[in-house]
Amino acid sequence: MAVIAEAAGASEALVHRYYSTKSRLHEEVVRTAVEALLRRQAEADDALGPGATPRARVSSSIEVYLDFIADAGEGWAAPLRDPHDGSAEAARLRARTREHYVELLRAVLGLSAGEPTDHALRGYLGFLDAACLSWFGAGCPQRQRSTVVEAALGALDGALRASGHAVVAAQV
Repeated sequence: MAVIAEAAGASEALVHRYYSTKSRLHEEVVRTAVEALLRRQAEADDALGPGATPRARVSSSIEVYLDFIADAGEGWAAPLRDPHDGSAEAARLRARTREHYVELLRAVLGLSAGEPTDHALRGYLGFLDAACLSWFGAGCPQRQRSTVVEAALGALDGALRASGHAVVAAQV
């Protein structure tokens, strides 16, 4: 907590006043990061305009995610490397965020909720995180960004086709 207080330019007592435990502080860090990522992705999506294709929208979302990962550094990677590290509430927040992304993808792609569609979307998100973790481990090289984006779009395409959504997959 002392390191955090120093980085924030605040007293350790003030940090303890608002966050009684490291777990609470960690939860707030996760919540703030999730909100920032969702806001950045929504802004990028809005900038595309109403005529944007599903592919452009998903691609833009991935690009923003890569920017976020490069900015967040180890704070982003740690929970993927060890999902049981940290508080239970932070883990629940990440799980709720994952479900929110499934809902966002359904909306972008015009899909209804249910199996096997949701399995496919969750599988795509798992692939995206694994590919991004690999990219992060390589040092976030700019020259590999397009490969990560195209691989993720390919994973989404394959997942959609396998779940019976070939027409939707053609839009990605």
